[in-house]
Amino acid sequence: MKFTCIPGRFALATLALMLLAPAASAETIRCPVSQIQSEVTTNLPNGWWNTPIANSLTDTRIITFSGGRKALQCVYGPAGSIQRYAPEGDCRAVRGGFECAARATPGPTYSTGEVQLRQTYQVNFDNGSIGSNGADLWFQAETASLLYLTPINGARIGVGNRSNRGRDGCASARMTTSRVSLSDVPVGSYVCMKTNEGRISQFRLNNVSGGSPKTLTIGYTTWR
Repeated sequence: MKFTCIPGRFALATLALMLLAPAASAETIRCPVSQIQSEVTTNLPNGWWNTPIANSLTDTRIITFSGGRKALQCVYGPAGSIQRYAPEGDCRAVRGGFECAARATPGPTYSTGEVQLRQTYQVNFDNGSIGSNGADLWFQAETASLLYLTPINGARIGVGNRSNRGRDGCASARMTTSRVSLSDVPVGSYVCMKTNEGRISQFRLNNVSGGSPKTLTIGYTTWR
C-alpha cells in the first residue's frame, strides 16, 4: 500500500523561537497535508483492480516505539496515517498538528522532589514540605467536585499552555494570585510558580487519586 499526499490548507508550517538567550524555545508542527490517498501496490491478476481510498485528517497522536523513541502521527481515517520522529523536548497533540517545547536550560536547582498533596493541605515549593508554614500552594476544596490550586502567602501561579517551560520559561511566564480549577490542570500538565520567597518554580501534576478526598502527586523543581 502506498500513500499519496494531496496538498491542502494544512501545509507544513514551523514556527520556532530561536535560543537567542538561555530560554526554552517553542515549535508548532502542523500535519503536512489535509488529505492522503492510499492504494494497493501489489500486482493483481488480470481483471482485478483496486479503488484508492482518500480521506481527510481525522486525528493527531503521539506514539512511542519500542525503545522509547516518540513520533508525531497524523491520522487520516481509513486511508491510514503518516508520521515523523518527534523533536527533543515535550510535545502534545493539538488540532491539526502538534505543539512542542524544547528542553530548557535547567539552571541551578534550589529544591526538587515529589510530594503527596492531600485535599485541603498546603505545600511549600522552597523546601517541599507539607503544612501551613510558609506554604505556596493550597489544594483547596469547596465541595467534593469543586477543587482548586490556590497560591497563598504571596506566591503566584502561571498555568500557560501546560508545557515544560523550565526555569527561564517560567521566569517570563504570566503569573497570577488567582486560584486555578483543578479541571484546568489535567494529569501531565506543567505549571509555573513564583514562591513567596521569590524563587522560580515549576511543578508537574503526575497523578490525581480516585474517590474523595483526593491526593495529588506532584513533582516539582525550584531554582535559585
